[in-house]
Parts: sequence; C-alpha cells; structure tokens
Amino acid sequence: MSAVETRNLTKIYENRHIALNGVNLAVEPGSVVGLLGPNGAGKTTLIRLILGLHRPTAGWVEVLGRTMTPNASALRGRVGYLPTTPRLPPNMTPITYLDFVGQLFGLPAELRRPRLAALIRAVDLLGASSQRIAGLSTGMITRLGIAASLLNDPEILVWDEPTHGLDPEARRFTIDLMKKLARERTLILSSHAINDVDEVCDHAIVLNEGQLIFHGTIAELKGRMRRNHYEIQLDGKPRAIEALRVTLEKLSTVHSAKSSGQRIELILADGKDVAAPLAEVMMTVSESGLGLAGVRSLGQQTEEAFLELVESDQARGFSRATERKAA
Repeated sequence: MSAVETRNLTKIYENRHIALNGVNLAVEPGSVVGLLGPNGAGKTTLIRLILGLHRPTAGWVEVLGRTMTPNASALRGRVGYLPTTPRLPPNMTPITYLDFVGQLFGLPAELRRPRLAALIRAVDLLGASSQRIAGLSTGMITRLGIAASLLNDPEILVWDEPTHGLDPEARRFTIDLMKKLARERTLILSSHAINDVDEVCDHAIVLNEGQLIFHGTIAELKGRMRRNHYEIQLDGKPRAIEALRVTLEKLSTVHSAKSSGQRIELILADGKDVAAPLAEVMMTVSESGLGLAGVRSLGQQTEEAFLELVESDQARGFSRATERKAA
C-alpha cells in the first residue's frame, strides 16, 4: 500500500484554468519526497488535493489506502500539514495554541498535554512557551507550526516551504529536524530551495504547467544531466588560464573548454568512464604551473537537472497543446 497514490488526478478551476492534468504517482511509505516546480506548476493544488481540501475534477487521490475527500476528516488527521509561513492566532501562546490544536484532533487532556510539552521542547520553544505568538520571530512561528503538524502523531507529513524566510540558524535547525523525522515518517516537502531537497530527500516529484514531468529518485534526476560536465577553478594570471584552456581543448578526451575569470568549464568527450579523461586533464593542469583551487561536477547538481528538465518540458509545451487540440 502506498502512503499517497493518485490516478489521472485533474483539477480545473472555473472551467478555464487547468491546475493539474492527469497526474499519476505513488509515494511509498518511508519515502522523503521533494515536490518541485516553478510558480504556477500545480504544487499547491496537489497538496490541497492530498489533504482533501479540494475535490478533484477528475481522477482520485488515496492516502494510506483510502480515498481522500473533503469529508474524510479522520483520514486527514493522519497527515501533518505545515503551510508556508503559518498564520497563527496572535493572542495565543505556544502552549494555548497547541492545546487548542490537540482539542481539535480530539486528543484527551491526559495525552494532549504531555505531548505538547514534549513537542515544545523538541522544537526549542520552551523559553518562549508563554509568550504571545504575535511577538515570536518567523523562525519561532515555523517551529511552532512544525510542532502543531506533529501533535496528532501523523504517519505522513506534508510541509510547504518550511525554510521560507528563515535565517541560516533557523534553516539549519529545520533541516536537521526534517532529517530526524524522515527516519520515522513519510515526508513530502514542497520547496523552492532545491539545496534543501537535495540534502533531505531521496525522491523527487517535478511538476510543470500542471503536468507531472518527473517522478523518481534524486539520483535518477541528477542522472538526466550529462555526467561529463566539469568546472575547474584555478589560481593564476588570466593569460596563463587562457593558454591552459587552449591546451585542454586540443586533448582528444575533451569535447570543449571555455574560460570565465578564474574558471574553465569542460565537457569531456562521450564515454562511460570519466576517470581516465579527468586524470589527463589534471595532469595537464599540473604541467601548466597554475594552482588548482577546486574541481566540481556540473552534471550532478540537482538544481541543474531540475532546470534542464523544466526547460525541456516548456519547449514541448506547444506540441503538447497541439496534440490536445488534435485529440
């Protein structure tokens, strides 16, 4: 049984805007899934359908083996949701807010109060537990929202932009918490911060213009990019760097080389093994007398793979629209 499964999931607003179009996917229990896509791709609509906040125009979504609908409140209680920048009652305190959320879930006081106390400690809000929410920082409010999403001990977590607007310290705290929770629960993380997805998630869902354009592992997403694309960072004079670029481009193992400032970007010749070509490149750099400051693969970056995937799908947009009309 999948944690979340959709079949031909479609949502059309006001009979004119297709927010999702025939999305088929399955999220396995224990997966940590990054939900990616540009603005307007359909991410928020998919989340609302998973939570049963909207009804699909066509198709269906199942959560933990049961069909999710706006009336499935008991099923929705098995999912913990964190919205982007939670808007919480300003005059409540973290304690009174979590107690209120626990009451909404129907948790008895003998279970509710020890759990909310443990969660306040877990999200590092003990010192602010009696302060009005109106006086809390963005990071504190996010942590309180995280505690609320965990109060009912859900089997699935759906978090929408949990690091949005956080300072570096709060972002690090949130990422570390996600890593810990991911060992115990299914986590669906919607984020524009692709570095966060790369660090936390093992799978990715990519939407564009309401279409599902990728669903697989992060490794598979990276694998869509060229594996022979590298950048070398050098320490030396511009003339010497340009001379090295010319030399590298003449190597049979190098397809192309272009320089920009202290960097040379290389595309190696096609081949399954990159170890030998890279060794030859490094030997050539060593013989040039220039200092080597760093080497990185450009073909294995999640962000690069995501952008190329979206650009490729957008290029197919016209033909897809034509196919719809023909159908």
